[in-house]
Amino acid sequence: MAPKAYSVLGCPCIPFLDAAAAKHALAGIVAKHLGGYSVAINAEKIERSGRDPALREVISGATLPVADGAGAVIGLRLVHGIRSAKIDLPRTVLEASDAGGWRLFVGGASENVNEGAVRAIADRYPGIQIVGRINGYVAEAELLAAVSDARPQIMMLAMGSPRQELIAARIIESVPDVFIIGCGGALDILAGKKQRAPRFMVENNLEWLYRLYQEPSRWRRQLVLLRYIVRLLIETLRVRLTFYGHH
Repeated sequence: MAPKAYSVLGCPCIPFLDAAAAKHALAGIVAKHLGGYSVAINAEKIERSGRDPALREVISGATLPVADGAGAVIGLRLVHGIRSAKIDLPRTVLEASDAGGWRLFVGGASENVNEGAVRAIADRYPGIQIVGRINGYVAEAELLAAVSDARPQIMMLAMGSPRQELIAARIIESVPDVFIIGCGGALDILAGKKQRAPRFMVENNLEWLYRLYQEPSRWRRQLVLLRYIVRLLIETLRVRLTFYGHH
């Protein structure tokens, strides 16, 4: 059974105190063959889900809608008073898979990045059984067939958000016992094509700023943060007034 999710502006979000708690949840999902998929929840997804029915349905169907971005972490703290770590879910999954000897399939990204990431995973996490891989430029039917043939317990899927989450939901329909991690740019980092933000930026919820530095074209996407912050402050005030009105 997945941990409890809390609503942040209508979007479900699961808090984890640390990576160990996330690994425990993952181990339970794999051991019980529950399958499903994760969604990395950030301010952009919270905002978009409010006006995109398809994305809202995908998030509501996720087994682990995990607090990933600073916006989700701050939202949980302000609205619910709940602390949550910003979990690096792809790394957490790889560490748990290594310890558990789980079967892994890697999908998405370019052929070069996919191949490099798989090579890095094999080097760094020898306990993992890599049962297949495929790049993100094949037809969806080919992807589904490859996953079905490989029968992995865990799949990393890097196709950009929200496309990877939409495809994950369809994969689960035909391969119900695999758990899929939407991993965005994690394969690029594993393949050495990109660098993750410095630790102090991650720990201080500034990873978005580092991504903007790496990809200046993302600036339009960051404008959503302003709207999100305003809505979050209004919601926090509403919750506080409701609380004090009953006490």
